[in-house]
Amino acid sequence: MTKNTTGKFQFLDEPGEHGKVFAAYEHVKLYSAFQPIYSLSHCRVVGYEGLLRAIDGRRQVSPYQIFSLARDEASIVHLDRLSRALHLRNFCSMGRESADWLFLNVDPRVIVQGRQYGAFFRQLLEENDMPPERVVVEIMEGAIDDELQLSESVGFYKDLGCLVAIDDFGAGQSNFERIWRLSPDIVKLDRSMIVQAMQKPMARRLLPGIVSLIHEAGSLVLIEGIETLEEAMVAMETDVDLVQGHYFGMPAHTLNEAQSENKIFSLFERYQASSALDASQKCLTYYRGAFMQAVAQLQAGALPELAFHKLLLLNGADRCYMLDQQGVQLGSSYLADRAEMSTDRRYRPLADGSGAVWLRRPYLRRALQNPGSLQMTRPYLSIATGKLCVTLSMAIVLHGQVSILCFDFNWVDEGFGIK
Repeated sequence: MTKNTTGKFQFLDEPGEHGKVFAAYEHVKLYSAFQPIYSLSHCRVVGYEGLLRAIDGRRQVSPYQIFSLARDEASIVHLDRLSRALHLRNFCSMGRESADWLFLNVDPRVIVQGRQYGAFFRQLLEENDMPPERVVVEIMEGAIDDELQLSESVGFYKDLGCLVAIDDFGAGQSNFERIWRLSPDIVKLDRSMIVQAMQKPMARRLLPGIVSLIHEAGSLVLIEGIETLEEAMVAMETDVDLVQGHYFGMPAHTLNEAQSENKIFSLFERYQASSALDASQKCLTYYRGAFMQAVAQLQAGALPELAFHKLLLLNGADRCYMLDQQGVQLGSSYLADRAEMSTDRRYRPLADGSGAVWLRRPYLRRALQNPGSLQMTRPYLSIATGKLCVTLSMAIVLHGQVSILCFDFNWVDEGFGIK
């Protein structure tokens, strides 16, 4: 075994183990493991997260135990920097010529106090000939209370040319305000979010919206901690960009690209055949005939209460109503017989929709943009009933004027309110 040093760090290169560099910290031997990160759309590895592993004699030691050995601020900064240097050296020693990212964690305490201990990261990248654009710096923002220091640290890594990822979003005190202010390149959703989505239908329904909101803020989204096929399918439903977890690939000393590509292809096959895609078709098949019959009867001059009769008899039906081009409701809603019983009484002040302006609703905008085409919303909270519903809408011409026919039906967490 030969010893060599880089700066203040001591590395141990073991013969016969290509690409495997160790480091010493007190009496413990440190080494790197790399967990692959996949792009679902590209069906391949696009990066690896460097994870610290340690051995004390023959006993495995957890990263938490290792950092507990650092009893003061200077030791914490030293160990954090040693870990990043170790991962970067191992990653570069494996002869990677591709554009894959290397994800590196920075201890929150180092984010706040690290600059007091001199320059480090720029020189580290230069010494290893590592292009900064291939490095993703992970910051656990929820653990940092100093907002100014957090913003300055994010700016520092971005100015270097690195990408910045907010880690463990959804755990602890994470909030969207920091995403809007920091503008991270990647947001890593904590495993707790996928666990909640598996356990609670409401969380599963909301998760795609959270991903969409982060996308609109200008960040890619990575879900970490995916361990099972079922969790991977939930990730597929969310339009998430990147995935990481034991289901796709375990941490390893080597960089294995192809180990889970077949799994991703099979996920797409399952997704295409799953209810995630055919639920909307099931809904349209169930309601389309009665909806189109109501349209034909209205255009033939029938009174709305007669035209809507068959549609409102269908299982799950709640109400029908008409809007003008400005989104103003024309008269009262026409309710299914059981609608009054299912309405949350606490929302009664909002039940009468006559004259209400629904201009902001997506079902109005989509109908006006696609006249004569049946539109369907995602589930949302009905202001009239206090319950989840889905709205079908269509812009039609009645008496020479454009009107929008809307039909609300109930949604339950297991799916549409139909059998």
